[in-house]
Amino acid sequence: QVLAGVYPIAQLQDPYSAVGFLGSRLALPPLLQLRPPSGPGWTAWELCEAWAEKRGYKTARAARNDGPRAANRILRLAAEGRLRLCLTPPGFS
Repeated sequence: QVLAGVYPIAQLQDPYSAVGFLGSRLALPPLLQLRPPSGPGWTAWELCEAWAEKRGYKTARAARNDGPRAANRILRLAAEGRLRLCLTPPGFS
């Protein structure tokens, strides 16, 4: 619903699940030019942390990477059409 523009991105309680859905269907690391993680693969949290590091999104007090802000921005890129997500309808051959 978020990626279709039906549900507002700002209202999400857990943006990482939507980023995980997007990341499972798109090759986000090469599209966003992110450095690979130390582990075997990317999780939604690692995608957001890497994007926050690249863009310089930091929290006000602790100056740590701001993951929710990065997740919000990734979802807005998809909603604006800067990241293209095309899904085939169920039963389409």
